[in-house]
Amino acid sequence: MKLAKPDLRDRLAAEFVLGTMNGRTRRRFQEYMKRDPALQSDVSRWEAHLMPLAGRMAAVDPPARVWRRIEAALDGSRSMAAAKAKPGLLQSLGLWRAVGLGATALAAVLLVTVASLKPPVEQEPMLMAVLAEDNSDARVYIEQPKSNLLMVKMIKPWKQNPSLAHELWVIPRNGAPRSLGVINAATDTKISLAGLDSKLADGALLAVSLEPPGGSPSGVPTGKVVCKGSIAWMPPKTQKAPAQI
Repeated sequence: MKLAKPDLRDRLAAEFVLGTMNGRTRRRFQEYMKRDPALQSDVSRWEAHLMPLAGRMAAVDPPARVWRRIEAALDGSRSMAAAKAKPGLLQSLGLWRAVGLGATALAAVLLVTVASLKPPVEQEPMLMAVLAEDNSDARVYIEQPKSNLLMVKMIKPWKQNPSLAHELWVIPRNGAPRSLGVINAATDTKISLAGLDSKLADGALLAVSLEPPGGSPSGVPTGKVVCKGSIAWMPPKTQKAPAQI
C-alpha cells in the first residue's frame, strides 16, 4: 500500500471511516495511521464530516429484494459457522459472528456512495442527494456547497456516448421537471447557474435522463431516466430550510 498521493490518502481515509475497508487492507492502514499523524488528521476530518450527515439523513426502507439478499447471505454464513463450530457455545458465537458480518455489509452499502467525495472545508452543503439506478447501484452524488453552485460527482461513471447526453433534472413535489443542464457522464461536473436556488427551492428529487446531444429539445425529459434520488436539505445553521421540505 503506497500512500504518497494525496488523492489516494484521502480516498482511503474515507473508506476507513465508512467501514468499506476490511481485512488485511484495514489492518495495514491502521499500522500506517500509527506512524503518520497527517493520515490520522485525514481520518478525523472524514469522521467529523460524515457522522453529522448520517444523523441528518431521513430513514429509507430498503426494497424487499435487498432484505432477501441479506437474509440469503446470513443463512449462508450461519451454515458455514455451524459446520465449523463445535456444539454449544461455539456454535452460538459463530451465529453472532455471521450476523455481525451481515450488519457490516449493510452499513457499507448504505455509506459507500460517498466514499470518493472530498469533504467541504468551509461549511456544510445546502443540500445533498445520492442518485441511484433502479437496482440500487449508486451512480452520482450531488451537493450544493453555496448559492447558484451545484457539484455533481460521479460515483460510478457511464461510458461516453456521442449520440446521447446525460441531463440533470430537479423534480418538485408538484409541477413539471426543471432542467439543471447536461452533465459529463464520465467525470465530475460543476453547475454554476444564475437562478439555481429558485429552481431547487421546492425540489423533492433529482434525476438524470438520456437525451439527444445538447439536451432535451422540448424542455422536459424525453429519454430513459437512468438514476434518481431524494434531496436531503441540510442548510447552514444560519439559514432556514425551504418551507416546502
